[in-house]
Amino acid sequence: MRKSIYSTVAASAALLALAGCGSSAGGEGAAASSENAPSGLVNDGQATLCIDPEYPPLEYYSDGSGGDIIGFDADAGRALAEHWGVEVKFEVTAFDGLMPGLQTRRCDMILGGLYMSEDRLQVADAAPIMNAGPAVLAAPAKASELASPADLCGLTVAAQAASSNAARIKDLADECEAEGKEAPRLTEYPKTAETVLAVLNGKADALVETNVAASYMETQNEGKLQVAPGVFETDTQFGVFSRKGDELTPAIAEGLKALHENGKLAEIAEKYNLDPAILDVY
Repeated sequence: MRKSIYSTVAASAALLALAGCGSSAGGEGAAASSENAPSGLVNDGQATLCIDPEYPPLEYYSDGSGGDIIGFDADAGRALAEHWGVEVKFEVTAFDGLMPGLQTRRCDMILGGLYMSEDRLQVADAAPIMNAGPAVLAAPAKASELASPADLCGLTVAAQAASSNAARIKDLADECEAEGKEAPRLTEYPKTAETVLAVLNGKADALVETNVAASYMETQNEGKLQVAPGVFETDTQFGVFSRKGDELTPAIAEGLKALHENGKLAEIAEKYNLDPAILDVY
C-alpha cells in the first residue's frame, strides 16, 4: 500500500498543488487533558492525520462515500490522540498528496497503509505498526496458476498509481527478461477500487495490492476474485510516517508501543477482522 514516494522533499511539495487534496475533517473528541501531549504538533492540543479514506479495512468512509472515517488506521489514530490527551483531526488527502501534505505541515503524521520502503525512509521517519507485503488477486482460475512473481511475466497487471506495488511490478521486468519472458504490462489507476474493476472487467489479468487490502477485496468479491497465495513474501511493514528528524517522531513510536502493549491495537484489529498477530512488530 501500498505506495511509493517521491525522492526529494522539494518534489513532494511541488506535487501538493497537483494532488487534488480533499477537505479536512473536523477535530474529534474534546481532549480531557493535554499533559501527555508531545511537542511538535502542528496545532496545539490536536493530532492531525493525513489520510486517504479509500482503503478498507484500514481507512474508509462509514457509508462508502461520506460520514465518519473508520478503519484500523483511523481508529489507531484516534487511540493515539486519546493516549496523548488531545483531539484528533483527519486531513483528507488524495493518495499522492499524503507525503506532500506531511512535508508541508498540513498534518503531523500519515496513517495510510504505507510501506516502510527505503525510498520513503530517505525523506521521512516511520514507526512500524503492522507486518505487510504484496499479494496478487485474480479470477479464481487465473489465481490457481500463479505461484511466483515470474508467473506474472507477460500478464497485464493492475496496481494503484505511484504505489510500491506498482514499482514492484516494474522491477519484475529484468527477472522476466532473464527467463526469456515478456515483462508484465503494468496499468496504474488512481484508486484501489479501480484496480478491482480492471480485473473484473477483463482489462487486467491480475492486480497487486497489500495482503491486508487484498483479503478484504476477496471477501467483497467472493467467487470473482481470489488471492493467489505465496506469490510474494510478507517482507515489509506498514508505518506511521512523520517528518524526517521531527521531534514528534519518538513520541509516535512510544505511543504506538504503549497501545500495542495495553492491547488497544489488537482490539482495533479484531474490530476490522484483522489478525492481531500482524501487529507483532515490537
